[in-house]
Amino acid sequence: MDRGMVGGLPTEKLDKSNYVTWEYKMHQYLLGHGYWTYIHGENEVLVEPAHKDFLAWEQAASRVLYYLASYVHDQMLGYIHKDKMPKET
Repeated sequence: MDRGMVGGLPTEKLDKSNYVTWEYKMHQYLLGHGYWTYIHGENEVLVEPAHKDFLAWEQAASRVLYYLASYVHDQMLGYIHKDKMPKET
């Protein structure tokens, strides 16, 4: 994720009343930056620590988790705070 990525993130945080618009914006954002595969779970084969690309996968997955956590209201963090993979979140 490049530094310019932050500026395009949805400005509204997810709450109990805006899932449809938030999900659409987040989906387009992650898809446009090449990170939708982390949500869709298409690259989970890289999750194995022995895989040569594991470190790169783990770093990118952590970025996606951070951005997802940053764009939900704090009262909703309890639902996702233990997730280890973006697909779970």
